[in-house]
Amino acid sequence: MSGRLHNTNFTMDDIASELGLSKSTVSRALSDSGRISEETKKKVQDFAKKHGFKPNLVAKALAGQKTLNIAAVMPFEANVTQMMFFHECLSGIVGRAAKDGYSVLICMTESKDNEILESVLINKKVDSVVLTQLKHNDKNVELLKKYSVPFVVIGSGAGEDVVHVDSRMKENCAEFTRLCLNNLKVGSHVLFVCGSLDVEANNNRLSGFLSGMEDSSSDFQYAICTEASDFEDEISLKSWNMILCSDDVVCMQILEILNNKKIAVGKDLKIASFHDSVLLEGHSPSISALKVDASSLGEKAAELSLALASGKECEKLNYVDCAFMLRESTE
Repeated sequence: MSGRLHNTNFTMDDIASELGLSKSTVSRALSDSGRISEETKKKVQDFAKKHGFKPNLVAKALAGQKTLNIAAVMPFEANVTQMMFFHECLSGIVGRAAKDGYSVLICMTESKDNEILESVLINKKVDSVVLTQLKHNDKNVELLKKYSVPFVVIGSGAGEDVVHVDSRMKENCAEFTRLCLNNLKVGSHVLFVCGSLDVEANNNRLSGFLSGMEDSSSDFQYAICTEASDFEDEISLKSWNMILCSDDVVCMQILEILNNKKIAVGKDLKIASFHDSVLLEGHSPSISALKVDASSLGEKAAELSLALASGKECEKLNYVDCAFMLRESTE
């Protein structure tokens, strides 16, 4: 074997010479091309790994007309509490992208303005995109399809032709609703307080709640509140036995109202959220919630996004696990 391979600065020419292959074959093998046999690809990749060879990412990008960037699209209007989820999600995206030598370009878009994303797409600055939040009739989806840029949606509801990463939200919200109802007496009154139905995740949570209520064997009375301005009125009008909230942001708003009205959580009524956060876990008493690992959502979305950018086929529906955190507020 040539002594050159003991030098970390050897080239693809050296690998080609040692393995008796052409440089173009070695290049395709290292870029995971589908134009050569799996046997040859494995032979080259194993050899390169054994001898510590790392291809020049910039040269690789230029050869394949890649930018080595993916975009993470986040809502500009997200408040401080909501940004906790997006930060964790972004952490997963960045970590997974870095493993493939990719950087992440963050695009903050408003519900009525996706000019920033369109500029990124027009100028071909990214190879693929991750939408971290799906809106109802999302214009970003239309835009990505228009420019034929591969993309992945975190959540569900963008269409059967779109790749999604979800936590089986509808099914898990239905099951969580049933679990929360277990300690209620027959005839109890349940209020579901939902965030904006412009966000597709809230439509899925609402569907899950309704399914859980319909599947319940006990006779419960329930109502749905979808307008933030009506939250306080609903709580004042009736003595609710349980309030279920679409997410941690809504739940924190309700907890503030309950505190102002001197209504004791866990004693006077039970409360739970369809999305967990450190704020709910650290609340006194602690609040029952559905816990989804946002970092895992981001990591899986980035993995699929990179696969699509490489021209690979991906399953349209992909899932990460969640956990039912039953705490003091529903005991």
